[in-house]
Amino acid sequence: MNSRVSFLSKLSPDRLMVLVILLGVSFVAIVLLPGLKLAGDLVNSSAALKWVADQERYPTVIRASLETMRDRLTNRGYLQESVDQLTDATKRFGDAVQIMTTPRPGGWLGIGMPGSVGDSIAGGQAGTLRDEWQKELGAVQPVLAFNGVPYADSESEGTVLNATGRQLEHDLTTAIRISRHSLPELESELTAVGAQLQAGSARAARQLQIVMLVGLLIAAGLVLLIVLLLNARGKQEAKLREARQQTADILRTVKDGLFLLDEHLVIGTAHSSALASLFQRKDLAGLGFEDLLKGIVSEKTLATALKFVKVLWAERTNEKLVKSINPLGEVEVHLALGGGKFDTRYLDFEFHRVRVDGKITHVLVSVSDVSSRVELARELQNSQKQAQAQVDTLLGILHIDPAHLASFLNDSNAAMKMINAVLREPAREEGAFRKKLDTLFRQAHSVKGEAAALGLSSIESRAHSFEDDLKALREKSDLSGNDFLPLVIKLDDLLTHLQSVSELVSRLSKFQLFRSEPAVSPTDTQVVDESAQVTGPLETDSGLGSTLQQLADRVAGEYGKEAQVRCNGLDLVPEEYRRIVKDIAIQGVRNAVVHGIEPAAVRVAAGKSPQGTVRLDFRHVGEGFKFSVEDDGQGLATDRIKEVALQKGYLTAEQADNLDAKKVLSLLFQPGFSTVETATKDAGRGVGMNLMADLMRQIGGRVGVATAPGRYTRVTVTLPVPPKPVDDTVAA
Repeated sequence: MNSRVSFLSKLSPDRLMVLVILLGVSFVAIVLLPGLKLAGDLVNSSAALKWVADQERYPTVIRASLETMRDRLTNRGYLQESVDQLTDATKRFGDAVQIMTTPRPGGWLGIGMPGSVGDSIAGGQAGTLRDEWQKELGAVQPVLAFNGVPYADSESEGTVLNATGRQLEHDLTTAIRISRHSLPELESELTAVGAQLQAGSARAARQLQIVMLVGLLIAAGLVLLIVLLLNARGKQEAKLREARQQTADILRTVKDGLFLLDEHLVIGTAHSSALASLFQRKDLAGLGFEDLLKGIVSEKTLATALKFVKVLWAERTNEKLVKSINPLGEVEVHLALGGGKFDTRYLDFEFHRVRVDGKITHVLVSVSDVSSRVELARELQNSQKQAQAQVDTLLGILHIDPAHLASFLNDSNAAMKMINAVLREPAREEGAFRKKLDTLFRQAHSVKGEAAALGLSSIESRAHSFEDDLKALREKSDLSGNDFLPLVIKLDDLLTHLQSVSELVSRLSKFQLFRSEPAVSPTDTQVVDESAQVTGPLETDSGLGSTLQQLADRVAGEYGKEAQVRCNGLDLVPEEYRRIVKDIAIQGVRNAVVHGIEPAAVRVAAGKSPQGTVRLDFRHVGEGFKFSVEDDGQGLATDRIKEVALQKGYLTAEQADNLDAKKVLSLLFQPGFSTVETATKDAGRGVGMNLMADLMRQIGGRVGVATAPGRYTRVTVTLPVPPKPVDDTVAA
């Protein structure tokens, strides 16, 4: 027995559980079901014994009723009571014999009688019971058929039997004689049935005892197995507690954030302690993955991350392949610290599928803080970019006319001072903020345009980035002074770069690799004197023509076009208008190439030369000057201009219907208006034409546009005679 217990104690809890289940099923099959049947048989046998015992009195009642009728008939007494008693007993016993001798499905239970009675009567016994009752019933039947008065009154003899009475007396005598033989036989048969029932009850009781004994043995086995199972479970739980403690120790000390996601993307209850520090929250267990990331990453990143994690649950997904497109690798997060403060970090998420029995049950997510690594990589990248930018700038400077470069640096310095002054200027009303934006746009656009014309891409890109921020402010519905604060960062970057270019030019001049007039540094206090006295027209265009051709080549190449620039009279530009004409020329060439000149294939199909032409003409007219920029391109479509104006809210439908062509073209000079859907560094911001109009307003000039579909577009500005400088020389 001890060896068996030792063997059972070595079984695993799962196998012990199987044994418990098997013994439980055996207990039900061997004990409960047979026990219930045997108990039912005992109940039926007891009921059958009682029922048979009740039937044993009827033969005695029949015999007593016959003898009573004979005695009363002899004594000339009342017979009806005995007749009724005999009739009732005969009927009841006859019904019982019928029940006991007629086979029925399910025994006598089918008619409400105990089934054990039918089971206790053999075939021959049933026949004897039926035959003896038929004899008795045949003898009693004439007596039962009696109906009438058996007596007659006689004066000589008194009350005597009449003919009916004598027949009844004869029938009674015959019935009593036959009953003396048949009724004892019937009683004997009923006694035998009762004995059989008792024997069946005793047999069922013995079987029930055996079943109960087997049940006790099985119950003892169950108790033993349950004790062993509880002991095994206890040991298993102890091991589990130890394993959980070890897991908790690991999760508490590991530096990375570890947690499991179920199929509903809900974080499990077990996770590393570092996770709370990484995400600055403690309510992580049961938190949805979407709720974890919401608010700390962008909406686009969040949507992509959720799709990525859901893809990991697909069995067909190649885990190694899909990891290469992980959207949460080194993702930037913004964690709230309270008090309106935020902490920006870079977290790296890694995802691993967890399989149990070959089926994906969870996704293990590990999160590490890689902020230091990202910052170091960015610093290294920025250093490399700065070094490359310096090299590119140096190479670019070496190919620029020194005088033109010095002029650009001086003009850029003036523009930066203007931008700085505008940013410092206080404003309160919405209109004042909008006016500041327009001025900033014009100055930045001027610097970007000339940098693009000279091929100084590093300055052009910074000015373009500055324009991006200005565009974002222009699209805001409400403006405040705080909205302009971020511009200082971009302005400082642009100023610093311009200063580095100026310093680089100075160093090159010292090494005699680059000769030019010293440029004014953006940090110098020197200011370009825009009111300097005119010394006469420029003898040359100071390289502006070649610069414009270089700009046209670059823009045309980016748009798949060909363009040439033809200049006339640029050497006649007064010094006072030098910068204005230069800005208008750069903007005019860019607009002509982007909007006017068609691709070569389109031009050839229209019967034109493959190469478009942009003509710039400056001349003295009357008491002023006229400067025009004309291209031989596709012209301007007034319908398209009205359509864009309607879309952007510059016009109502009623106003558009009443505009003539001249007024439609005047829309081109509105701030922010452009027919290009997507803004690029060359077009789409709606600044260039507005810049021309503003420059003309400042000096009292005029600007106009003329166009013919498929033939040309011409922008013409009229410049007044420059004002004479005020002589502020103090006499000695």
